[in-house]
Amino acid sequence: MRSVLRIVLCLLAFGCVKVNVQQWDEIERPIREPESISVLLAEPEEPYTVIAVIESSFDGALKGFDDLREELILEAARLGGDAVILGPESKKSGVMFVATPVPAPIFFDKKKLTGEVIAFN
Repeated sequence: MRSVLRIVLCLLAFGCVKVNVQQWDEIERPIREPESISVLLAEPEEPYTVIAVIESSFDGALKGFDDLREELILEAARLGGDAVILGPESKKSGVMFVATPVPAPIFFDKKKLTGEVIAFN
């Protein structure tokens, strides 16, 4: 039973960030360097087109919103965007009980971050 607890702890702590992309246009843009992607907290004043909406999420303990933000930037670069307009951060805490001789609670967070990938007109 201890090995089951260890496996569950590892999965919760070291799981992968999930990324969901909804591409809104069919234009193929060249891949960009992640360092060239601007991260915006509000809509820019100059004209732009939303080319995709991305949601990154993680169910675990060790990754934070910086990790989710990094995934958004990497995906925006892959799509050839100029910037990402970040949406609000979402976090829900949970607990799971592992069936061991003495049930052990495992606490974890479900984190989610969305962003709009934009190309300037």
